[in-house]
Amino acid sequence: MTSINIQLGDAFLLETPPNYQHLYIAIAKTSDTNYLFVNLTKRRDNSEATCILQPNTAGMPSYVKAESVIAYQFARELDASQLALDICEGSRIPKCCFPADILLKIQQGGIASKRLPKIYKKALKRFLGVI
Repeated sequence: MTSINIQLGDAFLLETPPNYQHLYIAIAKTSDTNYLFVNLTKRRDNSEATCILQPNTAGMPSYVKAESVIAYQFARELDASQLALDICEGSRIPKCCFPADILLKIQQGGIASKRLPKIYKKALKRFLGVI
């Protein structure tokens, strides 16, 4: 099995059946082995606007080509083994990395989000020391 080193801010292109691939960003360590990942997706009319990311801004990975949002409702908690199973075949590992200032914006958005599941919001707050 492939060993994957996970760093906060790393983003991985994951298979999200039935027919999709989505970018997931590591935003918090939830245990010795697990991380909280959130989904980056193109902004739509019904998107939660808690965390909006614009392409071509300082530090934004070139992978982000359109106005995007973090879809907190699709958060996942994964360890390196689970992550390895879900990464799209042929995708660079990690696909891209988000710098500390953008990571902080995403983390703060998670705390403010009305769509992040409560169990993940609690884990994020604990990780950030805001409980």
